[in-house]
Amino acid sequence: EPSWILEGNPMARGTVLVQSTDKLLSSGLWECTAGRFNWTFGWDEFIHVLEGEVRITEDGGDSYSLRQGDFVHFPLGLKTEWHVPQYVRKAFTLRTPEPFEL
Repeated sequence: EPSWILEGNPMARGTVLVQSTDKLLSSGLWECTAGRFNWTFGWDEFIHVLEGEVRITEDGGDSYSLRQGDFVHFPLGLKTEWHVPQYVRKAFTLRTPEPFEL
């Protein structure tokens, strides 16, 4: 969503590699170039950072950096701000409340 971009021109792309039969569980890869943007999680997401770095600020003020090798869970509904200094690539697993259509 372009209105969520706060700084820069982040270019993101991702792909789902595998999905459960009921489409409530999906896993894949995602990457993004430098920039700062808002993101609200519409699902539970488990992330493993494969490359690069991202600084996450949660609604409410908690802030932390994720780097290569870090693993984290973001709960459904969490509002965040993402700051990608250069590049980040992650593996993800989503647990969605409704089937995730590709």
